[in-house]
Amino acid sequence: MKRLVLFGLIIVVLGGCIFAYYQYGGSPEVRRERHLKKARDYLRESKFNEAIVEFRNAVKTNPRSAEARFELAMALLKTGDLRSAHGELVRAVDLKPDFIKARYELGSLELIAKNLIRAKEQFEKLQTLDRDAFETRYLAAKIALVEKAPEKALVQLKEILRKTPNDTIIYLDLGIIQMAMRNFTAAEESLRQALELNPKIAGARVALAQIYLATGKADKGETELIAATQADPENEMLLHVLGLYYSVTRRFDEIEKLYLGLLQKKPKSLIAKKRLAELYLSRGDLKNSLRFTSEILTTNSGDIDGHFFRGRMNIIENNNQKAIEDLTIVTRDRPQFAPGFFFLALAQRSQNKIEDAKKNFAKAVELYPLWIPPRVSLAEIQAASGEVDSALEHAQLVLKFQPKNDRMLVVYGASLLRKKRIPQAVDAFQKAKQLNPGGFAAQMNLAVAYTMQKKYAEAIKEYKNVLDSNPERFEALNSIVRLYLLQNNSQAAIGIAEEHLKKTKNNAYVYQVMGQAKLAVRDYQEASKYLNRAVELNPNLASAYFLLGSVYSAQQKNDLAIIEYEKTIAKNPNTIPALIMIGMLYDRKQQPKKANEYYQRVLDINKTHILAANNLAYNYSQYGGNVDVALGIAQKAREANPDNPSLADTLGWIYYKKGSYLNAIALLKESNEKFNNGNSEVLYHLGMAYYKSGDRSSAAETLSKALASDKAFVGREEAKKILDEVKSNPR
Repeated sequence: MKRLVLFGLIIVVLGGCIFAYYQYGGSPEVRRERHLKKARDYLRESKFNEAIVEFRNAVKTNPRSAEARFELAMALLKTGDLRSAHGELVRAVDLKPDFIKARYELGSLELIAKNLIRAKEQFEKLQTLDRDAFETRYLAAKIALVEKAPEKALVQLKEILRKTPNDTIIYLDLGIIQMAMRNFTAAEESLRQALELNPKIAGARVALAQIYLATGKADKGETELIAATQADPENEMLLHVLGLYYSVTRRFDEIEKLYLGLLQKKPKSLIAKKRLAELYLSRGDLKNSLRFTSEILTTNSGDIDGHFFRGRMNIIENNNQKAIEDLTIVTRDRPQFAPGFFFLALAQRSQNKIEDAKKNFAKAVELYPLWIPPRVSLAEIQAASGEVDSALEHAQLVLKFQPKNDRMLVVYGASLLRKKRIPQAVDAFQKAKQLNPGGFAAQMNLAVAYTMQKKYAEAIKEYKNVLDSNPERFEALNSIVRLYLLQNNSQAAIGIAEEHLKKTKNNAYVYQVMGQAKLAVRDYQEASKYLNRAVELNPNLASAYFLLGSVYSAQQKNDLAIIEYEKTIAKNPNTIPALIMIGMLYDRKQQPKKANEYYQRVLDINKTHILAANNLAYNYSQYGGNVDVALGIAQKAREANPDNPSLADTLGWIYYKKGSYLNAIALLKESNEKFNNGNSEVLYHLGMAYYKSGDRSSAAETLSKALASDKAFVGREEAKKILDEVKSNPR
């Protein structure tokens, strides 16, 4: 009996562990009518459209034949015409209400269409006809999966096996559900039983391979897939699944020989060309991979696998924009293909399109939960962006089955570090380092953890190990210098940098580090010397111009600082720190209109940038700009950053300017509390709001606190004037 197996449903509902397809069919009674006989003959030859014509002719001959309509529906399903198939099944059960097979297929179609209520209606009718029928229990299992109750699905499938203990497909279904539930021991047992009954069932070997790949037993998984490949080399289900193993396999020659042989027998075999293209690609043999990929795309320029292979080649060659174009086509036209989303995300990450990459890594994980690489990549992005709980969840899941996965140990440790669980983080990083002694990420993170523990000597040692392995890892050099400065040892900081000049050809960056060190200890003359040397060696080193600007800014040489920051912007127009600094320098020069130009440029790049929004809104409100525009800017910034005290102050001051004193007081009190009465300008603003609201007592108290500090602030003279007035006339 052919039937719609659970593969597809499991993929949709539980996250799908293998690439599979639906197989529709039926075993209706043999009829002698000429059209039915011809239709069935066409079906055997896979001539589905011709079969449909003959089935329609049979239905015309006897419109009340439920069996003919059922067979027509099954043929329509073969072509993907679900709507027409649904209509014929509805007519079939109307004509013959006890037609169990038709009701089962109709219920299955309702599930595919996400009509759970209608599917349950068919199930209830099946129960009244025969509670123990195969179709009744199988539909019950499907419904349970849709309702995310896999345990109930297992109960129904086991009941079917009780009556038909040699049903291969049921064992396969059991195994896939158990695998999705991560009960790998039970899943392996079920899949082995399926193979014992039918050694040629590729789906079982693929599922076993997924289990072995997820649990770090790649060799065993490879054995299963190669056995399936040898049994059926042209099985398309195996194409990209085996491709996942090429990076760990040691049996390239065996696979290559198999498909080169197939190509000799069938020179036009697309599946052989695709397998070879993927094999060579994973092996790093781009020349041969390109040869077969070109042949695939020459045969059909829209071939999705061809675009997939070409996209991956572009990633390797660092042509990431071209890779994104190819892989976008892949994900658009094959939306259930997890590798397409994974490699698209890799290309996007290389282009620094982090949010897009995160979304597509997540999609790959959703489609293929047992595939480790996309889960690791997603967790790395989440850990870096502060999504600690989600990153930890992914890390713990992978480490449960692959405790020696060094990349995930680093993610796990980094997440723990953000939660201030430093000893556990150190333990994770040390394990990762033992597994991969040359691993840059483990050493760098371990150094950070030691720094947080104030174990500076151990941290410096780790950073030096990184530099010894790769002298171009300047972030390690920068960290060493920073740690020496933290210990007030500027001589050691400069010494390590000077020593490193001999070890690298990129001396410009080393001079920049030295300049940064001198800037940190306010040795502006030496800082300027080193930074000028850096830009002399590398005129494109934008960060050095920025630091030069900071040197001049620290010395109140505002015009010179602006020149250097403008050089930074010339190299990279979207350099927000340089734009912000120029804006602040123009504020210092009391040129708010010029300052606002730069703050606006920042907001054009990042609409929620706190400092730019705050300063722009403040300038508009303070220096005769449009107060309503200022209010809108400040409100948007406040929505994005509700806990920022500076934004509360700015927004409160704008309300003050608009005469909304109660709103102003509420926000200014909040800001003052967060500053712990330590910001004189906020106290001045709050005092003025009290004064305007008529609360002269609170105004006097608050303005006195503002003036108690010697710090200068805008409005100090007005604060004195109002305080004197309130004291002389407290009512």
